[in-house]
Order: sequence, then structure tokens, then C-alpha cells
Amino acid sequence: MFYKDTLMWKEISETSAIFAKEQKANAAVMSALVADVKSSGVSNFVAAARGTSDHALIYFKYVLECNSPYTVGLAAPSIITMYNGKINYKNSVVIGCSQSGKAADVLEVLKRANAQGAITVSITNDEESPMAKEAKYHLFCAAEEEKSVAATKTFNAQLFNLLWFAAELSDNKEQLKMLDSLGDKINEVFPKIDALTTVYADKFNYMKSGFVLSRGITFAIAMEATLKLQETCYIQMKGYAGSDFYHGPMAMVNENTPVFIYCAKNTMNKESAALVKADQQKCIDKMLSLSAPVLVITDNEELAKEYKPENVAYFDFGLGEEFTMFGFALFAQMLACKISCGIGNNPDSPRALNKITITK
Repeated sequence: MFYKDTLMWKEISETSAIFAKEQKANAAVMSALVADVKSSGVSNFVAAARGTSDHALIYFKYVLECNSPYTVGLAAPSIITMYNGKINYKNSVVIGCSQSGKAADVLEVLKRANAQGAITVSITNDEESPMAKEAKYHLFCAAEEEKSVAATKTFNAQLFNLLWFAAELSDNKEQLKMLDSLGDKINEVFPKIDALTTVYADKFNYMKSGFVLSRGITFAIAMEATLKLQETCYIQMKGYAGSDFYHGPMAMVNENTPVFIYCAKNTMNKESAALVKADQQKCIDKMLSLSAPVLVITDNEELAKEYKPENVAYFDFGLGEEFTMFGFALFAQMLACKISCGIGNNPDSPRALNKITITK
């Protein structure tokens, strides 16, 4: 199966056109939501989701906490659905995130939060879904129907809504301006990422297991890239924050264990950029010392030059670390799609999986 004939590839390719639709669909809701949060005096967020949507919320935790006084905690929905826990969301903003809007356990979190007077927000790709109807505010992904089982364009749409929300809450005018041009940037880098992923899909199509690492604002891509390879290629991958990887899992690395390391360029200030780069190099150098097949995915040209070309997939995203996440998402999605097709799988219909998964 040729990758360009898949629904997964078609939906990845639709990403750049979604963002303007989201802005138009959600402008009034976003304005009212942000005003409500700011006037309420609430400083704590609770975020509930499963799978890919959970990874989008991990990203939200970083982009909001790095730029504002707000805190974000990730919910455990089974505390309500299985244990009937006594948790009180009254003084929180509660976000439920689901592509379908039918996540039963996340819906129960929203219901409990509503009953307790919390500010509730749902992020879905279905305006008529139970979660969209339940929450006080609904941020629509506006991505049209996603037919491939693997979530791609809806994940990218969730990231956009969440970064937009975080930028509004932190009054980050620079980020808000960059959001307006993100679709154009995606179109600009798309051919480069397409070419890179073709090369590395061929190089790593032998994989049976491996690891994906990242840290900080882009940590969530370690989890999401892992999931995409698991569900479309049936590869035993595991994602970690680079800092956690040293605490035991690193013992499994050898010359037969590919390690993908996503390294975003930090543009905050010189001191921060140097600290991040040094941390990334420490991780890369350690993996190379263990003779692992290493692939560094980065938008940092200086970092890329430190390593052999066969170990680096470099593309210039140029919009700051929060935005590089979108380029990394494209890379992870394209790579999984191409490896899946290359080994004879159909990435649109992974075995044992359905498009909508409902957990309680």
C-alpha cells in the first residue's frame, strides 16, 4: 500500500487548512471563556482525556505553566467512574478533551465538575457530541470527519486550540500573532518533513522495539510518536521524558534498540537556550555511547551540526519551542504512516482497534 493512498496521509495533509477554521469557529467562545476564567480568580486547571487527547493536554500543561501563574493537573477519571471518589472541582477549570466527544469517563468528570459549579470546557471534533453538549464552553476542532483510526489532524487541531487558550490566558501577544501564520508555516515545512520521513522510514522499517524521548514543552511528542508507531506499525515502542529515562529504562538500550530524540530549539533567552541544548546533547551522547541507532529530530541547526548527518533529521521551523511541537507532530505522523505501509500494514485500519474507544 502506497502511503499517499491512505486516509491517514490525506488527513495529515489537511492540517494546515484547519487552523483558520478553528479561529473562526471559536472566536466568540474563546473570548467568553477567557473572560470567565480571568474574572473567576480560579488558578487551577484539571485536564481529563485518554490516548492522543491526553498527550495534547500534557502539552497544554507545559505551555500554560511556562507562561502564566496557572497550574494544570491531569485527572484520573476512574476516581469518579470506578471509585466514586469525593474529589471536588468547584474551584477549578475542568477541561475534557476527546476527538469524538464520546469518552464516557471524561464525560463523567465534566458532569461532576458542572454539578459542583466549576468552569467546564470540552475540546472535540463533533459539535453534537455528549461532551460538547455537557461542557459550559466547547472549543471545536473544525477538522471535518477523521476516518483513519490513527488520530492525526484532530491531534494537531487540539494542540492549536490549547495553545491558543494558553496564549490568551497568559496575554502572550507574540504567540497569538504567530498562531495566525501557523498554517502557512506548516505548508512551508511540509515538503521537507515529507522528504526526511521517507528517508528514515526506509532506514528504520526493521524496528521491532525502541524508545522515543523528548523533554519540556515537547515532552508530549514522545508519548504521541510512540502511540502512532504502536498502533499503525505494531512496534513495541515506549516514550519517556529524557530526564526519566536515566532512572532505569536506559538499561534496555543496545545496538539493536533505535532511540528517537525530539529536540526543540529554545528561543526564550541565551541562558535558557544554552541550558536546554546542553541537556539535549547529554541525552544524545549517552544514547550514542550505548551504540544505539539514534535519530535526532530537531529544528536547532547548531545542535544538528554536532552530529553525523545520518543521525539527524533537521528542519527549520523558526517559530519558537511551543510551535515546533506542530512540526514534530507532522514528523511523527508521517513516519508512522510510511513505516506502516512499508512493512505491509494498513495504517487506516490497525488490528484490534476502532476509531472510537469508550472507557468507563
